[in-house]
Amino acid sequence: MDNTSDLFRKINENFALMSKGRKSIARYINKETDKAAFMTAAELGEACGVSESTVVRFAMYLGFDGYPEFQNELSKLVRGKLVMAGRLSEPKQTKNAIIRSVFQADVEKMNESLSMIDEEAFAQASKLIQKARHIFIVGIKNSSPVAMYISYYLKIMRPDVSYVSGADYTDILSSIYHINDKDCLVGVSFPRYSVQTLRAMEYANERNAGIIALTDSMDSPCRMYSHILLCARTEEVSIAQSMAAPMSLATALIAEVFAENRDAAMRNITGIEEVYAEYDPESRDDLELVNTKQMYNYPEINFNA
Repeated sequence: MDNTSDLFRKINENFALMSKGRKSIARYINKETDKAAFMTAAELGEACGVSESTVVRFAMYLGFDGYPEFQNELSKLVRGKLVMAGRLSEPKQTKNAIIRSVFQADVEKMNESLSMIDEEAFAQASKLIQKARHIFIVGIKNSSPVAMYISYYLKIMRPDVSYVSGADYTDILSSIYHINDKDCLVGVSFPRYSVQTLRAMEYANERNAGIIALTDSMDSPCRMYSHILLCARTEEVSIAQSMAAPMSLATALIAEVFAENRDAAMRNITGIEEVYAEYDPESRDDLELVNTKQMYNYPEINFNA
């Protein structure tokens, strides 16, 4: 194999056809890549509850000559993570340099993400959301802001939208227990990918629900369970992970759903506004634009003092 991305691409493409033992190995590698990279075939087999020979056959099934070549690919992935972690120890930058570098990185990721957009998949995602009886949106940890953002605006436009977030995967699975082939699950998962989200997508897949994944690349483990894959790049910025491009992708998806279902969405929005006006007219949380200089006369603050 020519590069590390081929490993997970091959796993993703063949996951549905794998035996139970091979699926166990694939799940473990997705979840514990750092550990698996330094395990012998016997150790990996024990961790996955399969035999050493099953692990060796798994490696050969993916196109490797043997387990050592397979393990070498895993170690390349781990080394890539260590390079990324090393950025945290770089010399301190000036404030202006940090601002410029973060904004520039976001611009680059936005342009890269735009070039990755599959317009046909994007349109299919909008149609799936429109026809679904109930929409479940799953996204936790660093992916939760994107998931909550999508949920907020879809709830404004239509009924039967649920943002699913739990303390562990059992909470998430109980929230989507009744999902079926009339429903849709939107799984939002960016590196480092959430196993809880992947399990929710796997369960929804087994229940024949339509599944849309918002993730970072075609090599994402989300591909194993999704029918429609929408990709946007993220960027590691010191301790944080910039989600500028994923948020833009989410905004575009919301706008597409609204444009394709404008009349029904407007009826829902108008109805919500009427309920606000009738039942809670005095406690709206919308701040009116005012001339604050006419209201307040606070002294200016010298931030350089």
